[in-house]
Amino acid sequence: MAEKAEEEVLHFAGVTLDLGRGSLRNAAGAEVPLAPKPFDLLRTLAREAGRTVSKDALLDAVWPGVTVTEDSLFQAVRDARRAIGDEDGRVLRSVPRRGYMLDAVVNAAPAVPPVAEPLTPPEDRPSLVVLPFANLSGDAEQDYFADGMVEEITSALGCIRSFFVIARNSAFTYKGRAMDVRQVGRELGVRYVLEGSVRKAGGRVRIACQLAEAETGRQLWSERFDAALDDVFELQDRVTEAVAGALEPSLQRAEIDRVLRKGAQDLSAYDLFLQGLALMNLPKTESLLEAKSLFSRAVEIDPGFGAAYGMLGQCISLLKAAGVRVPPTEEIAEARRVARLAVEHGRDDTTALCGAAFALAYAGMDPDAAAVLIARASALNPNSARVWGFAAYVSNLHGDTDSAIASAERALRLSPRDPFRYAFLHQLTLAHNQAGRHEDAVAWGRRAVGENPNSVQALRTLAAALALAGRLDEARATMAEMLRLAPDVRLSTLSVRGPFKSEAYIQRISEAYRLAGMPE
Repeated sequence: MAEKAEEEVLHFAGVTLDLGRGSLRNAAGAEVPLAPKPFDLLRTLAREAGRTVSKDALLDAVWPGVTVTEDSLFQAVRDARRAIGDEDGRVLRSVPRRGYMLDAVVNAAPAVPPVAEPLTPPEDRPSLVVLPFANLSGDAEQDYFADGMVEEITSALGCIRSFFVIARNSAFTYKGRAMDVRQVGRELGVRYVLEGSVRKAGGRVRIACQLAEAETGRQLWSERFDAALDDVFELQDRVTEAVAGALEPSLQRAEIDRVLRKGAQDLSAYDLFLQGLALMNLPKTESLLEAKSLFSRAVEIDPGFGAAYGMLGQCISLLKAAGVRVPPTEEIAEARRVARLAVEHGRDDTTALCGAAFALAYAGMDPDAAAVLIARASALNPNSARVWGFAAYVSNLHGDTDSAIASAERALRLSPRDPFRYAFLHQLTLAHNQAGRHEDAVAWGRRAVGENPNSVQALRTLAAALALAGRLDEARATMAEMLRLAPDVRLSTLSVRGPFKSEAYIQRISEAYRLAGMPE
């Protein structure tokens, strides 16, 4: 009979407690976020509706076999009241010196079995679930910390419009169950599963996270965090930032690998978009031209694909940086047109906004408009390393080198193994060069080129820094390598005067390019 009871749905005070699914729904039928312990508390009180249940009985029911303080019970009561809209405690009543009572009529009904339909992952973006973290501490009070950690990470990832993230309530139906990630992927229709664990020892806590591909069970990324448990909320924020920052490039790499395995037949707009991304970091101008063609085909198939417009705009600027000659008026008009479409169709998509910002800043000659888009992107997803990398670039254009350095350093901290890490290092090179710290610029520039020896921009900026530092032989050797990769680059086609706000820096960097051997 106990198993049958767990399949019941309990209705009271305008809410529905689904015991089988482990979920709470409001009067409109929408799921209400509720951690497992407050859920267990409501279930216990609902089964004893109209009767006082002692604190000891509730502690035994909600935390069986584990000793916890009454503070845990008080927190569960507060969370349960908030979830059912009873902050005043008129439904979930405190009975002084005795316990708690659910003062409501409870109607029980059999749960309607869900229709068993196979779930398939969305085809237009990576899909993932953040499973409840395992509490390895032997301390039930750490459940709150582990559950809170999962909620924060789920919320942060949910802000990234290019991800499809399973709701927290569905994810928490797996709490306490040993599950194969391949089964989870089939049941929830996701391609990726994030798991984790929390272990507390003394005044320190260790949090381990790992991302797996659901289809194969293959681990794609893992990280471990060790810290003092002084400020729980500060620690949760720090781990959430690190996980969200690292997952974005990790998932993008996994998606690119997946689509490259598909072959050329029946490619969707999203498949073409991913193939274009794979070509963006290659050295040859031909690769950028091919990427531009792929993004163009993607928006032909899906004219509302904001991120593809954004990457198309980024291609336009990168091709300009590589010396591909286009009449200036046509180039500016095309960059602004593509940027407008990216914003129109991707106003809540950071990839679209960042690509539009780069197109406007470099090829479109409008860094002020770019700054507005970057501010919006950083508000939408403050944990994106890519967003902060673009923010550093826009700050450099405005001559705000302190902000550029802070943004680039934040990008490096958020995603220390990002495939575009060289671009963040390049922004540090630009900032120190513009600030007159040329030896520092050389040091950062060497690191940027070390990360990506085929980056035309990183080589060009390093050559300028070397020239300004008086190291002309090294500057000319570096410029010669840049010209080998981009033989069409000329000082007259770079339009340095357009993007940068500082006239003094424009004059200084132009002379540095000449000293390093860039043709006029």
